[in-house]
Amino acid sequence: MNFAANFTAIDFETATHRPDSACQLAGVVVRDGVVVDSKVWLIRPKPFYFSPANIQIHGISPDQVRDQSEFGDLWPEVADFLKLSSNDPAGEPECLVAHNASFDIGVLMGCLHTHRIAVPDLQYTCTRAIARQVWPSRPRFGLKPLADWLGIRFRHHDALEDSQVCAKILMAAGIQAGAGTLEELEQSTKLSRGVAGAWGKRGPSKSHFRRPKQRQAASPSRTESRSAENAAIQAQLKQQWDLQRLFVRAEFIRPLAGQRVVFTGQLSQLSREDAESLAIRLGGTCQTSVTRETDLLVVGQTDKRTIQSGRTISTKEQAAREVQAEGGGIRIVSEHDFLGFVVAPE
Repeated sequence: MNFAANFTAIDFETATHRPDSACQLAGVVVRDGVVVDSKVWLIRPKPFYFSPANIQIHGISPDQVRDQSEFGDLWPEVADFLKLSSNDPAGEPECLVAHNASFDIGVLMGCLHTHRIAVPDLQYTCTRAIARQVWPSRPRFGLKPLADWLGIRFRHHDALEDSQVCAKILMAAGIQAGAGTLEELEQSTKLSRGVAGAWGKRGPSKSHFRRPKQRQAASPSRTESRSAENAAIQAQLKQQWDLQRLFVRAEFIRPLAGQRVVFTGQLSQLSREDAESLAIRLGGTCQTSVTRETDLLVVGQTDKRTIQSGRTISTKEQAAREVQAEGGGIRIVSEHDFLGFVVAPE
C-alpha cells in the first residue's frame, strides 16, 4: 500500500535552553507521500545570546545569525510556508510533524509569545510517539538511532536534515503499519493528534481515536475562571520542554556509553523513570541492583524504608561501598552530579 500522506515536517535548533531562542528552523512539505518542497531559515534570537552547550550541539554560532532577521520579522514567510497564515474553517488544516514534537511546538509557541504574535490553531503529531507504537521492540527511539536502524544517513542537529529524516521516519512507519494516509496511521497506532493554540497545547496521546476539532476561543468569563489552571499548565509545559532538551543533549554527548547504572534513594529533580530514561540516552544501561560489574551508583535522598530499618544508607549504597573497598571501580555520585553529565553551565 502506498502511504499517501500530507504533512509538513519541522525542526528547530535553539541558541539557549529557552524555548523562545530559535536560531534555525526548517520545514519539509510532503504531499501524497512525496517531498515537494523544503525551506530553512537562520534566525537571530531575541535576546541575542548563545549558550556554549547549544553551540556544541548544533554548531551554529552567533556570527552566523548576527545579520539574520528575528523570528517576528520572518513569521509571515514562515506562516505562509507552513500553511498557518489563515484559519479558513472550510480548508483542511496542515498537520505539522516533528520528532519530540513537544519540544518543537513549544519553541514555535515560545517564539510567537516573545514576539507578541497570536498563536494560530495548530494540529501536529510526533514521530517518536508513532515509532514507539509501530516498532515497540526497538531499544531506542531518538532521531539518530531510528535513522541508523532505517539506513538513513544524515547530519544530526541540522534543522533541514533533521526535518527530512523526520519525514522519512513517518513515511516508513506508515508503510510498516500498512496505512494509506496519516489519518489511517493514527487510527492504527491509536494516537490522537496533538493540538495547540492560544490556550496552550495538548500532545499526541494513546487513546481511542477521535479526529481533533478546532478549539473554540473561551469566553471572557471562562478565561477568567481558568487563569490559575492555565498558569499551572504553562509551568508543566516548561518542565516538559526542559526534560526534552536534556534528552536531546544526552543522546548527542553520551558520556556514559557502555556503563552500567543503578539508582538508589528518593530523587528530587527527576522521577525514577525519567532518570533511567536519561541514563539510557546518556549511553548507559540501567540495573536494578549493584554488582561488581556496576560502573555508577546515583544516590538520591534517604528514603523511608532505609530510615525505618535503622540504617543511614541504602543497601545498594552499602553494596557499592563494599565493592569499592575490594578495589572495584564503581563510582558513587549524587543526583546533582548525575545531572552534571548533561547540563553544562551557561
